[in-house]
Amino acid sequence: MNPRLNFIKLLSGYKITQCLYVAAKLNIADHLLSSPKTANELALLVNVKPGPLYRVLRCLAALDVFNEDENKMFSLNETAELLLSESMDTFKDYVILCGDDLYKTTSELLYSVETGLPAFDHIHGMNFWEHLNNNPANAAKFHDAMSKGTELIINELISHYDFSPYKKIIDVGGGKGHIICGILSAYPNATGTVFDLSSIKDLALEYINEKNLSDRCEVIIGDFFDSVPTGGDIYLLKVVLHDWDDEQSITILKNCRKVMSRQSKLLIIERIVENDQFKDLACLGDINMLVNVTGKERSVEEFNHLLKSADLHFKRIIHTNNSFSIIEASPIF
Repeated sequence: MNPRLNFIKLLSGYKITQCLYVAAKLNIADHLLSSPKTANELALLVNVKPGPLYRVLRCLAALDVFNEDENKMFSLNETAELLLSESMDTFKDYVILCGDDLYKTTSELLYSVETGLPAFDHIHGMNFWEHLNNNPANAAKFHDAMSKGTELIINELISHYDFSPYKKIIDVGGGKGHIICGILSAYPNATGTVFDLSSIKDLALEYINEKNLSDRCEVIIGDFFDSVPTGGDIYLLKVVLHDWDDEQSITILKNCRKVMSRQSKLLIIERIVENDQFKDLACLGDINMLVNVTGKERSVEEFNHLLKSADLHFKRIIHTNNSFSIIEASPIF
């Protein structure tokens, strides 16, 4: 592609995000599941103006999201199916999060560059985690959005790591419990613990019950800056450390280290910035960390520094078929 035209397309990313957000927010894909429809028909179903809606859908079709035929009928394609509410592969909740909350904070990127502080705090008058604790609806939206990415990680985690030697698995900062439930479903002899703040308890218990794993999975409430549950054969930190600066991350790791036996393992599931295959996603994710929290996406050297500071040994790194890698660590005695 001509460099100028490619540059213009890159510059238009903000418009693409908002078009996807509108389609997700209005449940357009759901309304097209039964049959193709015109923008007029869709506008009646979702109570918006047909002309503007047509222009948004035409734009998305030009970007290969939805199909548009010669009669201006829109239909689903493989990409548009990612916006379906009930699809196993849905990204709908994440699109809504990106088009709403994350879009607003990213618009203040310059503030973060100038000050070194999260734009989120500047906009909302509180940090990201305080905002979730004070707004249960937003917390539910956030965890729903994160769930889809987690489900993609589960498949890679299970296919690249053997959990059979471990009977007790503790997911530190485990959210709704997607990782634990995925592992326990694949390893019926294991038990698990979701460890997270009180704001996530009901969501986690509901999800664990939906997966019929209440007899093998518990929820423990606490703060990983204070302590971590004892008794785990393996501890998981799935996209936790990238939310926090080095000092905070070392505190989390030290609390894990305190309760680990000689045989215990720690798995850190994160993006690695040197992973050339997914470097663009890691760097874009790093911008998200810059404007919303105090953390960052890290290099192998940076992870090694964190582990050494917490008396943990960097054993190996396992790259998967998506943008997340698995770092295996063990305690130093």
